[in-house]
Amino acid sequence: MDFYYKEELIQLLPEKVAFLPAHRLLVVADLHLGKASHFQKAGIMIPVPHSSADLKIVAQLIDKLAPLTVVFLGDLFHSSLNKEWEELRLFLEYLHPIRFILTKGNHDILSPEVMKNTRIEVVDEFEVGDYLLLTHEPETSVQTERLNISGHIHPGVVIKSKGRQSFRLACFYLDKQCLILPAFGKLTGLHILKKTATAKIFAVFQDEVVSL
Repeated sequence: MDFYYKEELIQLLPEKVAFLPAHRLLVVADLHLGKASHFQKAGIMIPVPHSSADLKIVAQLIDKLAPLTVVFLGDLFHSSLNKEWEELRLFLEYLHPIRFILTKGNHDILSPEVMKNTRIEVVDEFEVGDYLLLTHEPETSVQTERLNISGHIHPGVVIKSKGRQSFRLACFYLDKQCLILPAFGKLTGLHILKKTATAKIFAVFQDEVVSL
């Protein structure tokens, strides 16, 4: 699903990411890596994969789109330091010379000393071109003419079928000057958002993104 904001082309992909081809920039929200280990420490037995399925998809996207920059919209790593962090660090080293940026989120709790030992640049917000502002949480007010691209909410939508069945799907949620990306991580829930008079909802299916 492609749309323009001003002259900026924004591509919404079924992998639940956005791509800005003019800037060769990939935007990924809310991976929550390390969450499986975090759950295990709390006594919730979820298998911890030796190789993250989410990171494999990121690698496939990078191979397909060839971005120069990857921006993680916060909540990159859900937990305190564990072996999944080392897997992420080595993964990013392998993808040199791509630039990696993190707009810090509420779950990004690792110390600055730990972050300095990676290829990740940590910022509060990241400007792209003249019109795009990338943050973790949606901004309460956005400068005129700008579009705020954010994560944090984990937006979802309920689709009802003719047989009285309903399906919960991740979605991209566009309302005025705010575009909220779906959570990328597999161990994340959905916050169901309703369509308003000003909002547009783009539901994420397996192979396509569909405007509702």
